[in-house]
Amino acid sequence: MSAKRNTIDMSHGPLTAKLIRYAAPLALTYLLQLAFVAADMVVIGQWGSPESLAAIGATTPLLGLLLNVMTGISTGSNVLAAQYYGAKDSKRMTRMVHTTVAVSVIGGIAVALLGWSTLHWLVRVTGIPEASREQSMLYLAICFVGVPFQIIYNFACAILRAVGDTKAPLYFLCIAGTINIVLNLILVVFVNMDVAGVALATVISQCLSAFLALRRLQNAHGATRLRYKNLRVEKSSFKGILKIGIPAGLQSGCFSLSNIVVQSGINTFGVNAVAGMTAGFHLEMLLYALVFALHHTTIAAVGQNYGAQQYRRLIKAIHICMILSLGINLICGVGMSALSPWMIRIFSGNAEVIRFGVMRAHLMFTVYFLIAFMDTSSGALRGLGNSLLPAVSTLVGTCFLRILWMKYIFPVYGTMESILLVYPASWAVVAALNMTVLFISCKKLLKTADERQLQPHHGI
Repeated sequence: MSAKRNTIDMSHGPLTAKLIRYAAPLALTYLLQLAFVAADMVVIGQWGSPESLAAIGATTPLLGLLLNVMTGISTGSNVLAAQYYGAKDSKRMTRMVHTTVAVSVIGGIAVALLGWSTLHWLVRVTGIPEASREQSMLYLAICFVGVPFQIIYNFACAILRAVGDTKAPLYFLCIAGTINIVLNLILVVFVNMDVAGVALATVISQCLSAFLALRRLQNAHGATRLRYKNLRVEKSSFKGILKIGIPAGLQSGCFSLSNIVVQSGINTFGVNAVAGMTAGFHLEMLLYALVFALHHTTIAAVGQNYGAQQYRRLIKAIHICMILSLGINLICGVGMSALSPWMIRIFSGNAEVIRFGVMRAHLMFTVYFLIAFMDTSSGALRGLGNSLLPAVSTLVGTCFLRILWMKYIFPVYGTMESILLVYPASWAVVAALNMTVLFISCKKLLKTADERQLQPHHGI
């Protein structure tokens, strides 16, 4: 399986340059993706009402709960494909590609059906403000139509990322995102469809991005080429995906579940607070896009080098990714915190909405560097094929901690600040657990590398 022009083999050659070349298009992809989502918020915030903005913001954790579980499972495909690519194992790569696409179709349909069947319960249990409840239900009902296409896109791009192709998803996003913005303006500003227009524009763009990603795999050469006649769930590939993907999916689900609990507390402060937190969250996600890109860069670099048995090189890759992530968080965090009063105004001109948004930005960006340790260590462990331990640390440090915090800490103080502080507290706990496990894993890899060097080499 020879390296193609659109792939990056990180098991050989200059490592830092390849990591940056891999991460840059990926970061831009996530930034554009978030910018397009933020455009939805801007259109609704400027041409809708605080109730409409709150309706979309309050449903974000609900969509994330179902969607992120499947997206987490796609990590199994990403890790195994990276390892097969590093090991030059064409047969298993081919089986992985077709199993991945088949699983994404089945899983996407299942998630959509689950979403529709639990729609009323999801809206009721989270305590969405009454003024936004009907709009929230309409928005969710339409968005669930696009969930299967979003999942197909995520799984297909997991394969592309595994072999170093991070440019293709960027191109797909530019096309689909531009269409999304145009449709937003048409459906919301001119047709007055409000939240239904935003949801419909999102679904159409998701369908297009899934089509483009699948076509890219169809036109690929070698082991990553997709042939629809070969689509099937191959047993060993499926087991491998689930072994890594289920813990990763549960980890993503834990984040989403805990965020729903936190969101329920935010909802008690009213529509303006929800709208302000929504604006602040989307501002925060612009920085997280850079961190998330380095998270996936770590997965790919570690996975490829683990498959190629380049253990010292994969440890070096972890160090580089962590330093880059930490530097970006510190520099950009300070800058975005200072600019937040002006950036929040892009979403809404309401003074109360701005106040809550700036409150979130100032607090979160001050401690955002903790995510660099949490996400890079999690990505490294996943790249090694160890997806269970990051999931357990997330369950303990995020899910349990945030739920207990909202039950016992928040009622004592009853302020928005007391809610927001749960985020850095949970990041610190998860980072400490992941870094400890990663340190132990790396020591074992170095020991294995040293033992191999001491083994005698016999001639023919």
